[in-house]
Amino acid sequence: MAQRENNRRGGPYVPGALYEIAFIACNREDADTLTGLGFPAVAEWSAEDTELLRGKSVYILTGEEAAARALYGVADKVYMLEREESFTLTLQRCGLEDTVKIITQMYMDAPEWEPRHRVARTAAEFGEDDTRFLWEPYLPIGDYSVMMAEGGTGKTLLCCGIAASISNGKALPGGAEPGGGRSVLYISAEDSGEMLKKRLAASGADLERVFILDRGDSLGVNIAEGFDEFAGTVLSRRPALVIVDPWHAFIGGKVDISRANAVRPLFQKLSGLAKRCQCAMILISHVNKRAQGENANNAATGSTDLINASRSAFRVIFDEEDRAARIMVHTKSNYAPYGRSVRYKITGGGIAWDGFSEITRQTLEAAARRKSTPGAVAGQLRELKAARANLPLASALMKAAQGIQTPLRFTYEEFRSAHGEGIFGGESPKSALDGVREMLVEKGYYLKTGVSVRRGEQVCRGFLIQKITVV
Repeated sequence: MAQRENNRRGGPYVPGALYEIAFIACNREDADTLTGLGFPAVAEWSAEDTELLRGKSVYILTGEEAAARALYGVADKVYMLEREESFTLTLQRCGLEDTVKIITQMYMDAPEWEPRHRVARTAAEFGEDDTRFLWEPYLPIGDYSVMMAEGGTGKTLLCCGIAASISNGKALPGGAEPGGGRSVLYISAEDSGEMLKKRLAASGADLERVFILDRGDSLGVNIAEGFDEFAGTVLSRRPALVIVDPWHAFIGGKVDISRANAVRPLFQKLSGLAKRCQCAMILISHVNKRAQGENANNAATGSTDLINASRSAFRVIFDEEDRAARIMVHTKSNYAPYGRSVRYKITGGGIAWDGFSEITRQTLEAAARRKSTPGAVAGQLRELKAARANLPLASALMKAAQGIQTPLRFTYEEFRSAHGEGIFGGESPKSALDGVREMLVEKGYYLKTGVSVRRGEQVCRGFLIQKITVV
């Protein structure tokens, strides 16, 4: 800085290292004016000047952000001067005395500059993970889940069925009792409020606890450009569950939903909103069959980031054995082991839960690879499992329970001791027993593994078997 060429008045630029304060101007003319008025200033600042200003108070004119960033932490203080016109014009307009007063006042009022940055917290500052579920493990609280469904599978009916159970306080399949009815917000771009009400009522919903933005009321909702309005709508009701049907109808036309860098910030906002509201959120997606391939989660419309950023996802398919039934297959689970595939039937304009299905994510992906159907793949797996069944084990179990009407309990070790080391066929006892379960059911026997068996004061793991009497 001290080695610059002469300024326009013929004198050298002021060496900033000789002063306790220095000004950095936007142009040479302002630097000359400030210097002539007694305020040491330079223009055309470069990074090599940084060390000359170490420990000094530096005043930077608005627009010189690069200089401010470079000097932050090197200079003692960095201040930002706000001005509406050049100091040269101020001098010409106001005269020497008033210009000095103006600059002095700016100097006194200048705010200390700090870089705009995100504050990263230490790991120790965070609390413990307390992930909870509205419906375990399908709907985590504080995040969003994705439902993928083809047209005609009854995705809206399923959502109305889930909403009904949440609103009336009834347990969902495999889930714990929710402890009372809670509110649900349903935002739809496709259905009228009257139709949603009809479907909710058919599934037994508490209609006073389900709030609806139907295809008319939701017109103009834009998560990308109007997120504050969307968040305000959700927070105004504080629902336990938010359903967005379908999600891509509320993104607007300016966002390319196939690009990860375009949609990921939106998903981050939705996750943050769910956490703030302490609710679960379902984003419904139509299915893009061509994109599925060997990954069941690639079936969702738009960028794969929809699923990547979600913590849970499920796919709705037809049950090939009963066209009135549908299967909800859990295809992603970050917070807990995968849930069993839930089966439900469409009846009376609503749904009725109908147990579980053997179809899994692996079944869907195997069907895609083989260009087959999930039902056909599941049947092949059943046949393969039966072919591999341990026939000596099945025979020993039936013989042990033959003619006895009460349940028999065995520890794994005592059954091995009674029938030889090879009775479980080299598998773990539980796996071997589970492998012959269907065969035993067909023969009229009930088998349960993983039960507690008491032997004196000791409790061991084992199994239970019983001959079932058919009346």
